[in-house]
Amino acid sequence: KCMPVISDKLVLNFKEIRHPLIDEGISVSNSFDGRNGVNIITGSNMGGKTTFLRTIGINLILMQAGTYVCSNSFISCYFKMFTSMRIRDDVNKGISTFYGELLRIKDMIEYNGKGNMLVLIDEIFKGTNYDDRMYGALEVINKLNNKNTIAFITTHDFYLCDSNNVSNFHVKEEYEGDRIIFDYKIRKGRCTSTNAKYLMEKLGIINTK
Repeated sequence: KCMPVISDKLVLNFKEIRHPLIDEGISVSNSFDGRNGVNIITGSNMGGKTTFLRTIGINLILMQAGTYVCSNSFISCYFKMFTSMRIRDDVNKGISTFYGELLRIKDMIEYNGKGNMLVLIDEIFKGTNYDDRMYGALEVINKLNNKNTIAFITTHDFYLCDSNNVSNFHVKEEYEGDRIIFDYKIRKGRCTSTNAKYLMEKLGIINTK
């Protein structure tokens, strides 16, 4: 752990960051150095994309609370934080998970330009069809790509990797016999593999042989 360094410039830089609620013996660390812009994270199911977003968010909250962070080094400015993760429907209010996500992203866009903003979006617009998802996601990426925002967006849609002025990161897996193995490391560049078909076949949902 370390005491974070507070910067007066828009920056998020950390080395060997860890999730504070995962046992140190099994947690995997990651590093990142970024300024403003949108970061797209692709990769297979269970590879650690969502946990990476949570790790960033929790440690930033610790920093802004004035305490230690779970990282070897950590430099950041103060952010207004927005998240779109683990959204649930609300039957009493008539709000679906997709509409709930829209409301959160609307708040992000409305705050845009008012100050430094950190955005964490997990599997953007997964609750709707492909065409609408791509159209909406591209619009969100364009609106968040500004000098006051650092955004992390996970997705299984490789098409978003080709968006203008985004930085691409990915997680990957390896196979040993009938086992799938993850190292939970965030790497630069877009993902080039998938594991959904492997998992469906392993559980007997499909048969490709």
